[in-house]
Amino acid sequence: MSFFRKAILINSAALVSFVIRLAQTIVLSRVLGPALIGQYALITAALLLGTQISALGFPIAYLYYSQHDPKQARIYQTNCVWAGLSLGLVGGTVIGLLVAWCDSYFGRVPWYGCVAIGAYVVFMIQTGVARNTLLRQVKARQLSAMTICSTVGSFVLVALFALVGWLSVGTALICFAVLQMIRMAVGWACIRTEVDFTIRPSGAIISKLGRMGIRQGWVDIMVLLNATLNVMIIKFLVSDFESIGYFSRGLQVAMLVVTASQAVLPLLFSRWAALAQDQLAPHFEKVMRFFTTFSVIVVLFILLSAKWVVILLFGPEYLPAVAPMRILLPGTMLYLLSKIVIQFLGSRGLPEVSAGLLLLGSLVNALLSFSLIPSFGINGAAIASSSGNLVLLLCLMAVMVWKYRINVMRCLCLTLGDCRHLIGSLV
Repeated sequence: MSFFRKAILINSAALVSFVIRLAQTIVLSRVLGPALIGQYALITAALLLGTQISALGFPIAYLYYSQHDPKQARIYQTNCVWAGLSLGLVGGTVIGLLVAWCDSYFGRVPWYGCVAIGAYVVFMIQTGVARNTLLRQVKARQLSAMTICSTVGSFVLVALFALVGWLSVGTALICFAVLQMIRMAVGWACIRTEVDFTIRPSGAIISKLGRMGIRQGWVDIMVLLNATLNVMIIKFLVSDFESIGYFSRGLQVAMLVVTASQAVLPLLFSRWAALAQDQLAPHFEKVMRFFTTFSVIVVLFILLSAKWVVILLFGPEYLPAVAPMRILLPGTMLYLLSKIVIQFLGSRGLPEVSAGLLLLGSLVNALLSFSLIPSFGINGAAIASSSGNLVLLLCLMAVMVWKYRINVMRCLCLTLGDCRHLIGSLV
C-alpha cells in the first residue's frame, strides 16, 4: 500500500471516528446542558495538558530515535514503556488530586471521576508507545482499528449512561478514560509480538529519551496550552461554566477543520524524519497545498451553515456559540497549517524553534484575551485565539522560507498536476 493510500485510510478512520465522537458530544451537550458541559470541557482541557506534561515527551522521543537509529528501536521501546508507566502513575495521581482539591476552579467532581482522571494519564502514555510503534512501520490498518474501536466503545458507554439517567460530569470522565483504555488495549494487542521485555531498563537510554522527550514534548505542551488557554482564561475572568460551555461548543465545531485532517500529522512526522534532505522542500510544499485547499473548502462550508449546524448538533440553547465559532474558524485553519510546520520541524530535530514560536503565539493570545474578554466576553476570546494562530503561522513559515527555502506561493493551492497525481495514487 502506498504512503498516500495509507494516509487516506488513516484519515478516513479519523473521519468516521470524528462522526461517532460528534454524536457522543451531541448526547453529552444535550443531557448535561451548557453549565455542566462547560465544567467537563474545562476539566478535560486541563487533563490533556497535564497528561502531556506528565509524559515528558517520551513517546515522541521513542519515535524520533527509532526512525533515526532503527537497529535499537526495541531498546528504545522497552525503556519508554517502563519510564512511561512510572510517569503515568505519578502524573495521574497528582492531576486527580489537583482536580479533587481545586473544586472552586474545576467545580465538584465525584471520587470516581478523579480516579478516571488518574487512570487516563497512564492509558494515554502507553497508548502513545503503541501508536508510535505502529507509526514507525506505517501500519495503517492497525492504527485505524485503534481509532475506530476506542471511539465506538466510548460512545456506547455514554449512550448507556444517558439511557439509564446516570450521565454526569463524573461518568462522562469515566467514558473519557475508557476511550483511551480501549485504544491502548487495541494498540498493545497489535504490537505484543514486537515488545521485548527481556531488555532491562537502562539509565543511559532513559536519560537520552528524556532529554529528547523534553525538547520534543515542550512543543506538544505548547500546542495544547495554545488550544486550551482561552477556556482557562474565560473561567478565571468570567467565572461561570455557561460561558465556557458556549465557547467550547463553538470551538468544537470550528475545529472540524483540524479534526478532519490532523490524524495524518503523526504519519507525516514519521515520513519526514526518514526523507533525504533534497526531498523535503517539494514534499512539504505539496502537503501544504493539499491541506490549505481542503481547509478553505471546509471553512467556507461551515461559515455558510454555522447557525444551523449549532442548532442541529447541540440545540437552540447553544446559539450563543455561533458568533465565537465564526470568529474561530479562520484561526483553526491557521492552527492546522501551523501544526504541519511544527511536525516538520520536530521530525528534523528542531522542536525548540516550534516551542519558542508557540510561546510567542500563546503570549499574543493571552494578552489579547485579558484585554478583550472583559469587554467582548467569549467573542473576545475567539478574536484572541485567531490572532495568536495568525502570528504563529506567519513566524513558522518565515522559518521555513529562511532555513529550507520553501516557496510560499507553492503552498497555497493544489495544481492540476497535483490532482492528477492524487487521482492516480488512488486508482
